[in-house]
Amino acid sequence: MKRYTHQIAAVLLFTFFSTLFIPVAPAQAAQVTSPTTSTQSSSGGSSGFINILLALLLGKFLGTSNSSNTSTDTISSVLGAAAGSKTTGTANTKGADIVKNAQKYMGVPYVWGGTVPTGWDCSGYTQYVMKESGITIPRTAAEQFAKGVAVNKNDLQVGDMVFFTTYKPGASHVGFYLGDNKFIHASSAAKEVTINSLTETYYAERYIGARRY
Repeated sequence: MKRYTHQIAAVLLFTFFSTLFIPVAPAQAAQVTSPTTSTQSSSGGSSGFINILLALLLGKFLGTSNSSNTSTDTISSVLGAAAGSKTTGTANTKGADIVKNAQKYMGVPYVWGGTVPTGWDCSGYTQYVMKESGITIPRTAAEQFAKGVAVNKNDLQVGDMVFFTTYKPGASHVGFYLGDNKFIHASSAAKEVTINSLTETYYAERYIGARRY
């Protein structure tokens, strides 16, 4: 009898302290064992009581483990989704930034050879805007066309540079694609930074390609 009394006291003491630190999982504890029947002997009853206490402790540990795994899986899932989103959106974010800077200068006068916001030509304008967006490109339209990544007309994205052949063979005019067949550029005809469409006859006939930086 003394042996069972000591066991019960030890289990009760352990249960008291573990309760302070380990979340309870009663449902799982209940599934581990069941109460002993009234037909058992007193010694059997003591053993059954000890088994119930041990089951409760086991339930606590199982509950803590499952909860921890669930939390870890959830956190990993969220972090993975955030990383994927960031990667996918990088190109669109860069293009949107370029266009935002480009549109700030609507109406700035066209000046042959100009490279500053008081007046510029088409490639001076594109070079300045790209520099504001953290991208270094060459000075002239022909040089800008020779660099970057070639883009098919059907795959144009906001911020891509579109090129035309105008007063001489090769790339001699440039602007930024805005989407919906529109582009913004420093136009010698309009004498300012303006917006036109790639579907307009003049530009449709002179379009020679696009580049992405």
